[in-house]
Amino acid sequence: MAPSVKKSKDESTRKPNWLELPIDLIKNILQRLDIVEILTIACYVCPLWWNICKDPLMWRIIHISNIELIPLNLCCLEKIIRRAVDLSCGHLEDIAIELFCTDDLLKYIAHRASNLRRLKISDCNKISTKGLIEFVKMFSLLEELHISFKHLSKNSIEVIGQFCPLLKSLNLVVLEYAHFDFNDEVFAIGKTMPGLRHLSFSRIVFMNDELFSILDGCPLVENLDLQYCHVRDLSPSMEKRCREQLKDFQLPKNNKFMKYGNYFDNDEDDFYYTSIEDYLDDDWEKDFKFAARMKLHQDFNHLGQYCVPDWAINLGLRHEDITNINLILLSL
Repeated sequence: MAPSVKKSKDESTRKPNWLELPIDLIKNILQRLDIVEILTIACYVCPLWWNICKDPLMWRIIHISNIELIPLNLCCLEKIIRRAVDLSCGHLEDIAIELFCTDDLLKYIAHRASNLRRLKISDCNKISTKGLIEFVKMFSLLEELHISFKHLSKNSIEVIGQFCPLLKSLNLVVLEYAHFDFNDEVFAIGKTMPGLRHLSFSRIVFMNDELFSILDGCPLVENLDLQYCHVRDLSPSMEKRCREQLKDFQLPKNNKFMKYGNYFDNDEDDFYYTSIEDYLDDDWEKDFKFAARMKLHQDFNHLGQYCVPDWAINLGLRHEDITNINLILLSL
């Protein structure tokens, strides 16, 4: 009797053997890691993990974000993306890249990801309009597109609408701290993307005509998010139609322009200043990081020097929050 009790105790205190886990469970664990961790660390743990990491189905989703926390330069990150795309062997369905996507990388993905359903490109200044037009033609199965841009032409929108007929979700973000007119491009969305269900814009000026174009041209749209846009002269009848036709219609909370930290109202020549907390609200960290990326040296150095204590207190930010802000400001 005693030996069996001893054996039971030994089994209960023995460290788990990771190699004895079911393959599906190991895959599930590894897929929770960032692809940088998988390709630079996890795949070298043992031969079993090496083989699992080479399974194309492991690479249906490739996301690289929060790259400020990754101790690698952009060249290394691009090589990692290319390696992950190669490993997918055409099974890639969802890819998200922040900051470092280029025309060459987009071309590389386009020729190896014919089954792509979701594409997210954030803050990538090195993608040209020509490159986007050329390679988006290869993503005929695309259902969701999220793209940040400086200048996205009407022609680009028309090409996306023509060659991505299954597109259901579109999120367009302007890479500037200013709102600007996007009239022709919005009209192009209404003419070429009738299958859209979800539509979101940031830092774009909207008027009644643009909204009319979306409602008429995209009859299936359920969600229209304009929280970070400027909506001018919205008529009561148009707002009523939006709320009746759409399941979710989001208007901006604070309908003011912002340019490089300064506010001005609907009259673009009439500048006035207000407290920074009016704009930052709950997205202060996101806004500061964006400012750092856009290299708005003078305005945000000034902001950090004179305004941080007041609005930080008003927003009830913690000490570590203010420390993070200072670190971001120092990186400018």
